[in-house]
Amino acid sequence: MDGWFFVALADCEGAGRIARRLPADAHLVARHASGRPLLFARVPDAQRVTVRLGRVRAAVIGVSSATEESVRGALGRAAGVDALDGLAPALAGSFHLLAADGDRLRVQGSASGLRRVFHAVIDGVRVISDRADVLADLGGFPLDDTALALRLLRVLPHPLAEEPMWRGVSAVPPGSALLVYGDGRRARTTVWWRRPEPELGRGAGAERLRAALEAAVDVRTRAGGTVHCDLSGGLDSTPLCWFAAQGPADVVATTMYNDDPGGREDLLWARRALPSMPGVRHHVGRLDDMPQFFEGMEGIGQRLDEPSQAYLTAPRIAHSIERAAARGAGTYLNGLGGDHLLHGLPVWDHTLFRRRPLLALRRVRTTKMLDDRPFLPVLRELLSSESYGRWLRRTLNEARRVREVGTDLRMEWDQRVSLPRWLSEDAAAALSARLRDLSAHAEPLGPDRARHAELAMVRDGSRIVRGTQQFAAALGMPFEAPFFDDRVVEACFAVRHEDRYTPMEFKPLIKAAMRGSLPDAFLRRSSKMGGSAQAARGLRDHWPVVLDIVEQSPLTSRGIIDFSAFASGESPQHMGTRDASIDATVNCAVFARNHLAGHTHHHSEEASHGLAAS
Repeated sequence: MDGWFFVALADCEGAGRIARRLPADAHLVARHASGRPLLFARVPDAQRVTVRLGRVRAAVIGVSSATEESVRGALGRAAGVDALDGLAPALAGSFHLLAADGDRLRVQGSASGLRRVFHAVIDGVRVISDRADVLADLGGFPLDDTALALRLLRVLPHPLAEEPMWRGVSAVPPGSALLVYGDGRRARTTVWWRRPEPELGRGAGAERLRAALEAAVDVRTRAGGTVHCDLSGGLDSTPLCWFAAQGPADVVATTMYNDDPGGREDLLWARRALPSMPGVRHHVGRLDDMPQFFEGMEGIGQRLDEPSQAYLTAPRIAHSIERAAARGAGTYLNGLGGDHLLHGLPVWDHTLFRRRPLLALRRVRTTKMLDDRPFLPVLRELLSSESYGRWLRRTLNEARRVREVGTDLRMEWDQRVSLPRWLSEDAAAALSARLRDLSAHAEPLGPDRARHAELAMVRDGSRIVRGTQQFAAALGMPFEAPFFDDRVVEACFAVRHEDRYTPMEFKPLIKAAMRGSLPDAFLRRSSKMGGSAQAARGLRDHWPVVLDIVEQSPLTSRGIIDFSAFASGESPQHMGTRDASIDATVNCAVFARNHLAGHTHHHSEEASHGLAAS
């Protein structure tokens, strides 16, 4: 079992038997009132707070503002596990909550999807964890080939991405809690998160976002020590670095550049921001000195609990973490998630049209001119009233094998689904049946297209960051993305869409939030370079290794893909416009390879665990 995790056990006779299968460094940190083991955790000591009050046991696991006193106060204000309803929204950070009161056990993660909850019945015992692979390992559950085929899709509209990768493991939807009764034979999910209504203007919204970001950074820096910050010169990482510089931690910041067209812009903008952060130790590095995209993936053996873009970037993450650790950093802050919250989506104007039609039409006209799209198709999208369920079933029924070379953002509920050209016929048939089941009763994530799409975008991004955090944890480094904290997400969601983003200005909400703190010369930034050129070069230079990874993977040996179709479908000559499905295929290949190579049954290794609570 790689990295950090926790395991919670229902209050039953067999709990001790499951506990003995856990690694010896997964420490018992809480017992049920009965004396049976409740919670084991392999996480840094600073990332857990546990409290006992009468028959109630509670724990906060992760980076949070929780203290024993604040948790105890919440337990005193509500009965048993219901205390979590008041505790969750009062805490800054990214965390799981757990409470047991003798009759019930409740476990919940985050609404953003960054902190997930899974459960399974193993030898008659209800077992809960934040990682699906931990449960699969404990229970000896097999990988689900159809779930693997599902993750080959580049686009995963809700609820497709919530499927666990193992048979026998169940997932709790983000924003819901798992409620377990008594000895664990009965369990259900209950919704705990309520999103704010988008009612704030830009001024009030900027104040709320600033306060949320300040608190999010504070919980990660208030202990002092050395904190590393990515300083890309963008409007995501730079505010985080500024807030970190206001606290007691010693801040080390790194800006990377290369000689691509626009490749030095990040360094230019970072230097414009640095005068407002005089205490920051700034380092500059060349991207060409880092591993390329796709380089070194054959040597990545860490197991994650789902296929993730983290595999594609893992060698670069490892390089960055090693450099930060060498400079004394104990925490790594990054700006991932800012794009997901601060950029707008065309579909927002579909919802705005129902409330402010003239403003929506002006915005659509601007977007159409920027994207050079014909007006009539855009107008049809604007007027469409198709429900989410109908849209999802239609797009899945219409999914075909095509070569995808870009992202097509429209005013539909989500991007359209297509199948990778190398998906085998048997896998395609099984996938089609699974998609029909998943879409049969699908409900949107919000009451309109804008609120559905913004939450779907956050959860899509949080899946990537969740993978990077699991990978970094295996290297012993907290890899923190404060933009995906629930309080930060809520601060952005509370702002009216037309005030949160406009097609004529780059990330106006965060600019308003940081005005007066970051220099005006920096806040004039109006764009950010991407890494597509670097990715194209990496795939071109390492194509033979990619072919070998895919050919030797369970995707090929289990008949999920047709390797000859994969190998012949692309060539290094046109990697600049590569099929977008390649990334998902390579990530799935590494995921499946690592799990099947490293799968270990603990049933025969029930070492003594020393069940004394620390």
